[in-house]
Amino acid sequence: KKDDVSGLSILNILRLSVNEYDNDTIRTTKIKASKNYLDSASALLHPCISDNCTPPITTDEILLDTFALAFAMQLNQLILYDNATASNDTVPDNSSGIFVCDNATARTASELRAMDGHLWTAERDGIQCNRMKTAIAAADNQTAVLLELATWKAGQRLPPAIYLPVCEPILSLTSYLDNLTESINKLTTLSGDNTKAITDAQTSTDNLTKTVGCVE
Repeated sequence: KKDDVSGLSILNILRLSVNEYDNDTIRTTKIKASKNYLDSASALLHPCISDNCTPPITTDEILLDTFALAFAMQLNQLILYDNATASNDTVPDNSSGIFVCDNATARTASELRAMDGHLWTAERDGIQCNRMKTAIAAADNQTAVLLELATWKAGQRLPPAIYLPVCEPILSLTSYLDNLTESINKLTTLSGDNTKAITDAQTSTDNLTKTVGCVE
């Protein structure tokens, strides 16, 4: 089992971790509110990235936009996936005639804690498996989808019949990535420990969208 802790780094920076808010409901509410604030900041700043504002956006404002996008993207990723729903597989099993997502067992009682910043592979697979299960069940030609999934591998685009039902909830992550890339490209340099959270967030979300088959 592996966990992606990029989100945890953001929670620590924003003082939204379990250490700050041990109550899961309160912490989740705080995380969602923080994402909204960050989205508001980037909504004001990012349109100026294309040099169509007077006065032009400053380097400090570009950096602020970059942080806002990276942080909001990671919080959004946690909201979408970090909810303690776990599975051993991404694709539901139908050997018994019904679609089943095999539940993964946590090694410790606190391992799969919702919204704690630890995004375990099993959590990601749990969400994706259940989305696939719903999408396959609603597909007009389940047999054709299952045949395509038999040769599908992580990193490849999902079959067309289930792509939108499965991926639509996380296409917002792709939008964040596109905007973040624009902002990063606008900066002359992006290096050092102070910006590691940005590059880690970018890598984390890029890997997730590709792994689950929600690639453009």
